[in-house]
Amino acid sequence: MNIANNRIATITRLAEKSSGLGRTALMKYCYFLQTLRRVPLGYAFSLYSYGPFNSDVLADLDATEAVGGVKTNIVYYPGGYGYRIEPGDHSEAAKRLGGEFLEKHEGDIDWVLTQFGNLGAGGLELTSTIVYSDREAASRSEKLTSEKLAQRVQDLKPHFPNAQILGLIVDLIGRGLLRSVQN
Repeated sequence: MNIANNRIATITRLAEKSSGLGRTALMKYCYFLQTLRRVPLGYAFSLYSYGPFNSDVLADLDATEAVGGVKTNIVYYPGGYGYRIEPGDHSEAAKRLGGEFLEKHEGDIDWVLTQFGNLGAGGLELTSTIVYSDREAASRSEKLTSEKLAQRVQDLKPHFPNAQILGLIVDLIGRGLLRSVQN
């Protein structure tokens, strides 16, 4: 099993199945695949300005683009710019690089896109930060209340209102996706 090929195939598949995939969404989808679905992508995520981040995801995006699995276009907005990642001219060949892996984890990719595909960049940033903070607490065997987890996240993300953070935490608890929260 070649992890680089598996990552290229996964990124290509995410681009195919997503509408308007950007770099933030790609980063968070890879985080959710690995953290919530235990898909062995081999990334070591750390907390960064916009939530969980690993520069290898962007390097793998570049590699995927180099083999034609995806193409990236710059999109300009009134407040700046972003990226749109779409299937490339050789997406089928790129998926074949990790075909067995992709076949095994197709359901996980669908699950992540169903659960989080409707979130914009801000929602993905916040949701992934909640999951990251939860997993960090769980790794230390901490038991938190929803309010305590919300406060930790708000300390990291003060631009998000506490009510929004708490609402997402309650939603994630309802979906069985948090480990440290004991209400």
